[in-house]
Amino acid sequence: MLARALRPAAAGVLLLCFLQVSFAAERQYRLPERGFIAMDVPDGWRDRLRQPPQSLPPTIALRAGAGQPFEVLVTPMWPADPGVPPSSRYSIRRQVERAADGIRSQTVERTLRLVEFAGAAGLGYYFRATDRAARPGAYKFMTQGIVKVGDLAVSFTILTNDGQERVAREALAMIKTAVHVRR
Repeated sequence: MLARALRPAAAGVLLLCFLQVSFAAERQYRLPERGFIAMDVPDGWRDRLRQPPQSLPPTIALRAGAGQPFEVLVTPMWPADPGVPPSSRYSIRRQVERAADGIRSQTVERTLRLVEFAGAAGLGYYFRATDRAARPGAYKFMTQGIVKVGDLAVSFTILTNDGQERVAREALAMIKTAVHVRR
């Protein structure tokens, strides 16, 4: 009797897991003279590619299609000079540490702990911070970091407010799927 009662619940859990996986679709963003970067972007998120002049790295801006606003900024970066080697694990960690040190005086947290994570194409680091004096209409929480994606160092900033922990998790999951494809 109990087994029969659990079957619909188990089916519901499986369906929910399937639906969560299907909520992302790969989107590709052209990089000047460097192929493209592809990521699994959550369904319902709007995106816009901001391309500065002179073949500089673009920024991908992602926002809520509906509901409470948030912003995710993703910038794939490459060395300005072809003779410069790609970013290393150590150099990425140092860049993220410097970013955390640069904002620490404006955060609620006394210590901004670096978190190491693995993306599909390399390792990265990020930290989370709470704005000590967030103004009305501004974002209260920030997750910021860099992940190695092939020869690229991909910088990201996730800006959210109360009740948007899921957005931050989905954004990190999206960033972990990033791959660089040269053509």
